[in-house]
Amino acid sequence: MYLEILTHFQVDSNEPIVKPIGSGHINDTYSVALKGGNFPSYILQRINHSIFPNIEKLSENIHRVTRHAIDLGDSRYQMMQLIATRDGKLWHRSESGDFWRMMTYIPDSKSYDLAPSNDFAFEAGAAYGWFIKILSNLEGSPLFEVIPGFHNLGLRISQLKIAIEEDRADRVKNCKTELDFYLNRCFEMLAFDSLIGTKQIPLRVTHNDTKINNILFNSTGKAVSIIDLDTAMPGVVHYDFGDAIRTIAANALEDETNLSLVGLNIDLYKSFSTGFIKELEGHLTKTELEYLPKAPRMMAFIMGIRFLADYLRGDTYYKVKHSEHNIQRARNQMALIIDMEKKAMLMCL
Repeated sequence: MYLEILTHFQVDSNEPIVKPIGSGHINDTYSVALKGGNFPSYILQRINHSIFPNIEKLSENIHRVTRHAIDLGDSRYQMMQLIATRDGKLWHRSESGDFWRMMTYIPDSKSYDLAPSNDFAFEAGAAYGWFIKILSNLEGSPLFEVIPGFHNLGLRISQLKIAIEEDRADRVKNCKTELDFYLNRCFEMLAFDSLIGTKQIPLRVTHNDTKINNILFNSTGKAVSIIDLDTAMPGVVHYDFGDAIRTIAANALEDETNLSLVGLNIDLYKSFSTGFIKELEGHLTKTELEYLPKAPRMMAFIMGIRFLADYLRGDTYYKVKHSEHNIQRARNQMALIIDMEKKAMLMCL
C-alpha cells in the first residue's frame, strides 16, 4: 500500500522502508527511508479526514506558515516542508478515499513525551515563543480556521452539555463526580473568553497543539524544529502557553491512571515560562502577561471536558486503547487542575 502511495509524490520511491513513528492522537504517521539510506528521508502521513475535512485549506495553512518562516532567513529552527505530488498538489487521495501527504524529515532529531530536564523545557518555551513572534507579521488574509472553535471554551462547554443530554453511549451514570467537577468550574473559566479578540488579548497566529513532542531536539538538547502544524491558525497566546505547560510541566502523561503521580512541576513551569516570555519580550500586552499564569489551568479544563464529552459520545474523536481511556484522561486533567489550584501563588510570573 505504502509503495503505491509514494509513487504519487515527487520523491524517489524505490524500495522504501516505511515504519510507524510518533504518538499522535489524530493522524497516522510513518517514517520513510529510501533504498540504501540508514536514516529516514521523509515523513508520510494519513490525514484524519473526519477531523480535518478541508484538506486544501489545511495544506495551504501549513505551506504559508513554513514558507514564511523560511523566507525570513532565520535558521534557528528548521521547518518541515510539504512535498508536492506529481500533479502539483500538496496531498494525494487514494482509491480508498484516504488523504495522504509527505514532508521532509528533520535529520538527527528526537522528540520526547515528557521534558527530560529544565533545559529542555526552556528550549521548548523559546521555540514556541519564536513561532508566535515570527508569525506576527504573516502577510495576507488570516489563516483558515481548520477546526472552528478548537479552544473555544464556551463551545466546548456547550458540546459537553449536549453530550450529557444525548448520552449516546449510556455513560452519564458512570461519571457524576467528573461531571460535577467540570461543570462547577465553568463560570470561573468563562470570564477569560470575553477578552479574546480585544486589544488586551488580540488574536495571533498560534500553534494550538504545543506538546513537547511537537518540538524536535538534537543530540545536545537544543530545539531544532517545531512540527505538527495542522492546528496553526488564529488563536491567543494563552492557548499555546497553557497547553504547553499542561503537558511539558506535568509530572505525568495525560494517560497516567495513578493520579497520585499527576501534578505540576514548578521548576519545569518556570523554565518553560522563562524561555517563552524572553522570546516574546516586547510583543505581548500587559493583559496577556497577566493572564499567562491562569492559562495552564484553563487549557487543562478545556482538555478535560473534551475527553469527558468524547467518552459520553462513545469515543468518536480521540484514539482510545480501551473503553475507559477517555474518562481516565478526564480524571487525569482533574488531578492536574487541583494541583495547579493549590500552586496558584507559585505560578505567578
